[in-house]
Amino acid sequence: MNRIETYLQELNGAQRDAVLENERPLLVLAGAGSGKTRVITTKIAYAIEVLGLQPWEILAVTFTNRAAKEMKSRVEQMLDGIDISEMHIRTFHSFGAWLLRRYGASIGLSNTFSIYDDDDSLSLLSSCFPTSKKAELVPIAKAISLAKDMALDPDSPQLADFRRDPHFRNQFKRYEERLRQVGNVDFADLIGRAVELLEQDQRVSAMLHRRFKMVLVDEYQDSNISQFKLLQTLVGPQTFVCVVGDDDQSIYRFRGAEVENILSFPDVFPNTRIVKLEQNYRSTSNILALASKIIARNTGRHPKTLWTDQERGEPCKLIYVSDERAEALRVAAELRKGGDYSNAAILYRTNAQSSTFETLFTQSGIPYKVIGALRFYDREEVKDALALLYLLLNRKDEVNFKRMVNKPTRGIGKVSLDKILSLAAEHQLDLIAALHRGSQEGVLSSKAAASAQQFAFMFDEAERRIDKGNAELIRYMLEESGLINYYQEQDNRNHTEKLDNLGNLASTLKEYPPGREGLTLYLESLTLDRTMLGHKDPADQPGVSLITMHNTKGLEFDRVFITGLEEGLFPGGGHKNDADIEEERRIFYVAITRARKELFLLCCKRRTLWGKTSYQTSSRFLSEIPKNMVEIEGASVVKATGSALDVKRQRSDAFGGAVRKGMGRNANIILAPVKQFVQPKNERKNTNASFTLGDRVFHQDFGEGEVQNLKSLRGREMVEVRFASGKRTTFFTDAVQLEKLARD
Repeated sequence: MNRIETYLQELNGAQRDAVLENERPLLVLAGAGSGKTRVITTKIAYAIEVLGLQPWEILAVTFTNRAAKEMKSRVEQMLDGIDISEMHIRTFHSFGAWLLRRYGASIGLSNTFSIYDDDDSLSLLSSCFPTSKKAELVPIAKAISLAKDMALDPDSPQLADFRRDPHFRNQFKRYEERLRQVGNVDFADLIGRAVELLEQDQRVSAMLHRRFKMVLVDEYQDSNISQFKLLQTLVGPQTFVCVVGDDDQSIYRFRGAEVENILSFPDVFPNTRIVKLEQNYRSTSNILALASKIIARNTGRHPKTLWTDQERGEPCKLIYVSDERAEALRVAAELRKGGDYSNAAILYRTNAQSSTFETLFTQSGIPYKVIGALRFYDREEVKDALALLYLLLNRKDEVNFKRMVNKPTRGIGKVSLDKILSLAAEHQLDLIAALHRGSQEGVLSSKAAASAQQFAFMFDEAERRIDKGNAELIRYMLEESGLINYYQEQDNRNHTEKLDNLGNLASTLKEYPPGREGLTLYLESLTLDRTMLGHKDPADQPGVSLITMHNTKGLEFDRVFITGLEEGLFPGGGHKNDADIEEERRIFYVAITRARKELFLLCCKRRTLWGKTSYQTSSRFLSEIPKNMVEIEGASVVKATGSALDVKRQRSDAFGGAVRKGMGRNANIILAPVKQFVQPKNERKNTNASFTLGDRVFHQDFGEGEVQNLKSLRGREMVEVRFASGKRTTFFTDAVQLEKLARD
């Protein structure tokens, strides 16, 4: 028996059918925990060893770098002895970047383009509209990105329906013109411009059709319209196409994911065969029964029912508690019973919910990790260092130029900067050349001219050193730019570790070959996979996982605690139509199916939101669970049977008005004004009172938060506060208006 036959025997009947179907388009509906990765990797191995495809003739696309790496590792193990280095197992965006680097010249793209993240895109948009505040442009930038995900451009007729703002088309157009002028792309462009390339250059399109005999897409339910168009352009007359996904786990509509892609696949690709993977290998039957009962209420789905031959397991538990602190205490008690913290996860709908758990776990000595917290790549000092490298590779990169030309302060203010940008535009110069010309022709003041010349010379010298070693190159630029001294002073003053982070950055550069090509590969890799830099992925660290429901895709734990099951929080406020509620129900389904052995559902009777305390009503999803499927602890709170509360109204009411909760027969229940639960401002304790861990505090600019850490510097008290927004800030208590609130 050869190894492929062995692998096939390890599959169940439906999984085997999915592997062996290679003649017509294939839609594999893979329920949670049904072994879809095994199916995909076995299918790839079967295609190479039995069907005779070459590794480079297969394109497998998924949505996360973690999934792509796992898939490639499994295929390498299955095909031990066969070189698969030329096989494309990538994310959609990574494939788009690969395609544009090699063939983008036909649509005017240099192969050294930079990829702008959200912050960079916002900065570029700000340069188009300098009189607008950045805060005003944030929703515009997000709308542009979402429009691109929906395959819209500034000239699309549908744009008027997409955003009913008469100015949006012009804002989108000016942003696009500036983006193409600087020669870079944003994240959404990696898909949209790849489609543009394939539609405009028939030579490249035909070449890819000949090359890729098999195209596989994992997590297809998360694809957006632009990614769907890319798939269509990649599939030629002789291409076998297979998509794998679960419409019940489509939870990224806010990012542009279109569940209709998977629902309509058989219509778009005629003669499609559908194979359903319904046997679950992850969860107990009690957990699966609950999940199936919940998701069955959705109408926009392919019917399927998960089942398992595992034991029934522990009953699922529904626990009602008084408030968020009681919620954290109840979870902590269960965690101590089990002891294995790393196999437990606390799930919540919004990041702000983690602060109570963090405070209590710190006090109690329970190890934890926050998944989705500030990433190494997003730290200010790291982004500064990378900005220098981006500008070195593309001297027209206005965003990174504006970020670094006067950081640290070197006397090049707004007036001087505008002159440099005008010079570049008028004489069609790159920005470093404009610095040279401005300083030599007397356009700048003497101080600004000297600084501009020094900054420009740094890039000229870096260009000469570019082939000598990446780590040495970045060290030179960090020292010459003044960033080393700048962050050394910050470390000394604030007891931070910013220089260490810059050292980690320099170390990661050593792994890439010197020169422009190596730097380009490095910058592209970190943009597409931000977990690669600096510290290990938090998910790999020991301790309880604190994580939003959206971030749990692909993860599983022995014990799962789903918290905050209250109307207005989950489902969130503002969900007014059936499509919104069905999406929220899918999120709940995904959260439930992360559990292997034990599932806990928690609901608070009152909760502090937006700095104020209000009574809560049970999530409507709890009313959809038959009582015989859960063990109930505590008294239930008023159930909401109508549409979700509008968060904006809840915020407004929280500042003094009575809150109306419930619909139907509960519509006349009026709760007392929530302000009575919060100590009035004039009764708050003295600003300079000493603080302890867990103290609730109020700051005029940041709102309410909790003390997370206490420090002392030269006899002065310092506190680290995490605010409801998720922001963490450290203060000297004798130099800031930080008001201590009464405990509940």
